[in-house]
This record gives sequence, C-alpha cells and structure tokens, in this order.
Amino acid sequence: MSARSNPSRRSLTRFETADFSPMTAFGESEGAILWHNVSFDAESGTGSYLMVMAPGASSVPHRHRGAEEFYVLEGELIDFDGQVYRAGDFVRLAPGTAHSSLSPGGCKLLVTHWGRTERVGIGELEPLS
Repeated sequence: MSARSNPSRRSLTRFETADFSPMTAFGESEGAILWHNVSFDAESGTGSYLMVMAPGASSVPHRHRGAEEFYVLEGELIDFDGQVYRAGDFVRLAPGTAHSSLSPGGCKLLVTHWGRTERVGIGELEPLS
C-alpha cells in the first residue's frame, strides 16, 4: 500500500466536532476546563490537546518540566502575573516555568507540552517576564 492511500498516516481534528471531557490532570472534575486529546501522552508529558476554559475558570498552580506552548484561538487568558493573552497570541513558556491562569470570559486554546507537569503551591509562582 502506498503512503498516499494510507489514511492512518494522517490525523484530523476539528475543534467544532471534537469530543471534550473534563480535564482531571490535578484531580479537578468540575467541568470548568475541558480538553480533547490530540496527541498528548500522559507518561512522557508531551503532545498536544485542545482546551476550553469556561468563563471564570482557572488552572491550579503548576510547573512545567518541559516547555509549554499554546495558541489562543478565542477569548482571553490572564496569567497570574497579569499578562493578558488574546485570540491570535502564540505563547511559549520556558521549561521550569510555574504559573496559573484565569479566563474571565472563557477561551479556547491549542496547547502543546514538551515534558511533564506537576502541581505546585501558590508561593512557588514567580513573574514570568
């Protein structure tokens, strides 16, 4: 079989038809943060996923062992240090970064992790700029 006719070599995900489930990475299950796994591997902490944050949703303080990258598709996200990310922004946080984010009006993101993530205390957060 040629590569041209092998459909298993391609994966297509459409935001509007993706099946989302509550994100429970740190035990939360309220449904305020939903995700759709595109290529994320929990064992290695690497890969991508789609995320929807409901209005008022916030992430718990956490540290990334590898870099985190995300693209804001819709809405607005505010990091704990006051940095505002809007639709069209692509953000890269360096390995070792600890942060927490809030979405007052809700948002949609495409997120990629390059290493494992761990929950941290609020006192471990430091300005990112």
